[in-house]
Amino acid sequence: MTWAPLAGVRVLELAPFLPGPFAGAQLLALGATVVKLEPPGGDPGRHLPDELFVMNNRGKRSVCVNLKAPGAPELVQRLVAGFDVVLEGFRPGVAARLGVDYATLRQARSDLIYCALSGFGQTGPRAAWPGHDLTYLAAAGALSRPGHWAGPARRPGVPVADTASGLFAALAVVSALMRRTSTGEGAYLDASITDAALSLAACRGLAPPASRTHLHPANDVFTCADGAELAAGLLEDHFFAGFARALGEAGAPLTDPRFATVAARQTHGDELQQRLAAIIATRTAADWEAFGATHGLPLVRVRSVAEALADQHRGAPAPDFAVRVDGARLPAAASDAPALGADTDAVLGAIGYDAAGLASLRAAGVLPSSPTEPA
Repeated sequence: MTWAPLAGVRVLELAPFLPGPFAGAQLLALGATVVKLEPPGGDPGRHLPDELFVMNNRGKRSVCVNLKAPGAPELVQRLVAGFDVVLEGFRPGVAARLGVDYATLRQARSDLIYCALSGFGQTGPRAAWPGHDLTYLAAAGALSRPGHWAGPARRPGVPVADTASGLFAALAVVSALMRRTSTGEGAYLDASITDAALSLAACRGLAPPASRTHLHPANDVFTCADGAELAAGLLEDHFFAGFARALGEAGAPLTDPRFATVAARQTHGDELQQRLAAIIATRTAADWEAFGATHGLPLVRVRSVAEALADQHRGAPAPDFAVRVDGARLPAAASDAPALGADTDAVLGAIGYDAAGLASLRAAGVLPSSPTEPA
């Protein structure tokens, strides 16, 4: 039996790029139906050179509407009456100008749950600031701390702020749905991408980056004999000592009393890193992984995303939902991301628009005659 706790919940997604679509993807994985409302030309994420759009919009439906056209707000109000949740990802004030803000749409459905995702929240001195994942990480302090013992702070290759805000938004939506079952009330959820990043950045405390208290020289990435990189998680004393012991004579450089404790290893971190780098450079990454498996040590070769996906489930087009339920995986949506506007007629037909009504909307410019053309 498929585990789908949000079966019957309908989500209307008015959110481009990643934060809103990532939230929508989590809700879809839990059984919700998600319909993307896209502008002419489509979600800008469609036009990025990577697979961001495909990976975060699998299984959704697409309706193409020109929200700037006269009559579009009325169409959205009629549409939203049949939806439980709206995910909106415009900069503050844009939704109101387009007539698709919470105050307007809740007139069509009083118990609507409306989640607005924006860079800095709907209020405050930075509310109108533009931005992307990188700038939100900078504003949250997440870029101030280096991730490696040696070298400056680097931008992560994963859009941490965008995805974190999507997860927080999905959690808030599910919580609001639970509350609605007992109170009958909807909710307005203000999700700040920067606040989501700050929640992660502050998990290690507020020490200044120069202190390096969050870094550990034996808990880092090293280059192997074959040029591949190895993540060595030798943070705790038992892992570090176990690594040195398992190496036998080759581990002698690590038995120096200056490396006996976590604090001591931090104090003498530069020299320890040099010794670890020299040792790890003597074997291939595959050899080290096998060594780690044999001796119960956290040694893992740095994999590509494609390799990691193959490890999880061979042949899967996208990652499964990250939590197993009663021992079973929740697989990724089987269907591909939708073509732009592929479901426009079907979705609008379900709320009473016949062929003549659809033709009238197209004549008025509310529905573009060619969805791929920007408005």
